[in-house]
Amino acid sequence: MKPSRRSFLKYGAISLAAPAIVTASPGFAAAPKAGKQAPGIYRQKIGAFEVTAILDGTLLAAAGLFQGYDEDAATAALARQHLPASPDGQIIPVIGYLVNTGDRLIAIDSGTNDSFAATLGNYHDVLAASGVTSDQIDHVIATHLHVDHIGGLTDGQGQRRFANADLIAGQVEWDFWHSDDARAKVPESVDPFFEIARTQTAPYADAVRLVGKDQEVFPGIEMVNLPGHTPGHMGVHLRSEGEELLIWGDIVHATKLQFDNPDWTIAFDSDPDQARATRKRLLDQVATDGVAVAGMHMDFPGFGHVVRHGGAYRFEPMAWRYSL
Repeated sequence: MKPSRRSFLKYGAISLAAPAIVTASPGFAAAPKAGKQAPGIYRQKIGAFEVTAILDGTLLAAAGLFQGYDEDAATAALARQHLPASPDGQIIPVIGYLVNTGDRLIAIDSGTNDSFAATLGNYHDVLAASGVTSDQIDHVIATHLHVDHIGGLTDGQGQRRFANADLIAGQVEWDFWHSDDARAKVPESVDPFFEIARTQTAPYADAVRLVGKDQEVFPGIEMVNLPGHTPGHMGVHLRSEGEELLIWGDIVHATKLQFDNPDWTIAFDSDPDQARATRKRLLDQVATDGVAVAGMHMDFPGFGHVVRHGGAYRFEPMAWRYSL
């Protein structure tokens, strides 16, 4: 029976007429507190594509990692969002995206591993909780070759986690991290990034597909050149049935700070000036075009739109989708 105004009034009157009886009784046995969230899984439809956000975990980015950081500006940005000041830094998620086109499963980035931080390395468990195993993945697209984007390519023994997938990466990105000349020129602190990029991708040597700038890799799926964070950093632009989503990789690291302060860069940017220029150009572009975006370090699940606000921007998360 469908509820009606009359039934609401009827039962409301009964409840008001009933005497209030309050009795003291013991509660049920206390259950232990969970202390953590359920696995981070969220799905969005882009035309005929089903896109699943997979939360690998989180990391803490100290304020000192942001070049141009200003404490007063950060406090003001957080206060605008009804958040307290965060002197210890920003908790930043690490997200991968799974695209089901209907005839293929494509992982865009693969999270990291728990050797990087104890709060990370959950990608494959969350992927399984979403109903997909790594063996079912047909292709893995790497937006770039930093550990928090390719750490999930291998297991603890250095074996492939995606047994049946090829690895798609940008030619410029691949060439940089596999160049001995480039490696010889970087500070010693950056050398481990070269080792990780090579070690994590080595098991896929017979299944690597390198692509150029702004190249369509599958129908409706285009790799977009977005350099600066790394030399060959790329986004993935999805188009299907008149809808679009740009998964922009690491254009923004701190959702709560960098839309208010788009000039701020992060210490992991290989070319901070280029990263800043790419971010500002892209923010202006997606705000003008109204293209939906998602990102690997956006507040989970990361789907939303960018709008202008004065000389800065705001991120407007997509409304929760209850059905697909």
